Amino acid sequence: MNVCVILTDTQNKSMVGAYGNPRVDTPHLDALAAEGIRFERAYTTCALCTPARSALFSGLHPPVNGAWANNMAPAANVPLMGTIMRHFGYRAAYTGKWHLDGAGYFGNGVADGGFEPDWWYDGVRYAQDIGPEMFTRYRTSHTPAELREAGFTEETMWGHRVADRAVDFLGSVGDDPFVLVVSFDEPHGPHVAPPTYWEAFAPADIPRPPNYNAPLEGKPALQQLQRRERGDPPWEDSAAGLTRFFGCNSYIDREIGRVLQAVDRWHGDDTVVIYTSDHGEMMGAHGLREKGPLMYEEICNVPFIVWLPGGPAGAVSRSLVSHLDLLPTVLDLAGIQPPESMQGVSLRPVLEDPAARVREQVLISYTRFAINHDDWGGFYPIRCLVGDRGEERRYKLAINLLESDELYDLRSDPHELHNQIDNPEHAAARDRLHTALLAEMDRVRDPFRGHPWAERAWGCPREPFYHGGARRNRPAGFIFEPASLEADGSWSGR
Repeated sequence: MNVCVILTDTQNKSMVGAYGNPRVDTPHLDALAAEGIRFERAYTTCALCTPARSALFSGLHPPVNGAWANNMAPAANVPLMGTIMRHFGYRAAYTGKWHLDGAGYFGNGVADGGFEPDWWYDGVRYAQDIGPEMFTRYRTSHTPAELREAGFTEETMWGHRVADRAVDFLGSVGDDPFVLVVSFDEPHGPHVAPPTYWEAFAPADIPRPPNYNAPLEGKPALQQLQRRERGDPPWEDSAAGLTRFFGCNSYIDREIGRVLQAVDRWHGDDTVVIYTSDHGEMMGAHGLREKGPLMYEEICNVPFIVWLPGGPAGAVSRSLVSHLDLLPTVLDLAGIQPPESMQGVSLRPVLEDPAARVREQVLISYTRFAINHDDWGGFYPIRCLVGDRGEERRYKLAINLLESDELYDLRSDPHELHNQIDNPEHAAARDRLHTALLAEMDRVRDPFRGHPWAERAWGCPREPFYHGGARRNRPAGFIFEPASLEADGSWSGR
């Protein structure tokens, strides 16, 4: 079975019509959901570009694979999707935004991750194609008139050229088994799209978040700091600033449609399509913007849709899903056994029966925004657990290591207005989630794990130690990875 992965950037669930708001104008993604499985409880591993992508293409949590902040690359000993699939005889093509080479947002123009170079088209290659003057205008235009003056048309869009390469690959790959990743930068800023798409949305068209500028009493101080710096603009002002974002969102759906049509034309009977976004956007929910040191649903609960030939149509899954699960699923569909070292699980049982469940919890992390600056709060480590077992299925627990923590009852408070961390009515569930979170940090070998995550103002389930804890050497990897002397635990290295 072939796999086509379609990835967007900064596109939260409210920006896909199939998730409940047809005004956003995403007919191709809506059709994909109508013909496939729409996941309601899919989560990113980190609401930040580089870390989120590192997990998608390695199957390892960002702190474990090494890319735990923007502009950091995964460790050299972590095989990524392209390397893995090509080893097992698959063609592996990637086109579009990468942001995993440590070179900066637009990349360095060099094919990475083990993917074939012929289809590579990161931001540097796009900039080289359109030239420095036009690329400057790409980054600085703010009105349809400025786009037209700079000469931007559909053919000069980054998204269009990414889709061109995807279509070319699909038309030329023949009967070779393949995995294709189509990674659109859009609708991420600068939200560039053909001018007519910017003109298509008015402020009245933008859906107002139900928790827009909601009070932050009882929330962490860093959130309140961002709110003070941002101010509390009226919704009309914020909506006016979002019209380009939603116009670009509508535009990139058309480019996604071109890729889906090519899959259907040449490989419709033997190719699975997996669509998701790396993370969402706050859009003023709780009075906050963008993404960063936050664990709210707006940026962590991502759209995730899967279509497979002959599979369920129009199905909705409420199974808990992590982006970690994408690579194990790709491997499973390709008939390749995921190794012990991979931290996600295959979603194949859910693809066969949308009512199935494959995991009891998901772990989400945040450490800092970027290696090269101190914006967005600088170093601010968070570990968050969302449950899917018994009563814990209601809750989300976020441990903000440097200050106060958060607990939300997603069943009674889906918009996360009330922090229940100190509410005795929720203490039992909080403490169970806390214990489970610490165990999961241990299990995945989170390099930032330690006693401070356990010792909180409201309780501590562990005794501190200086020497102690089990050795957690790297589990066995793929057959092509060198074995470790520590793998069997017989040599401590001390």
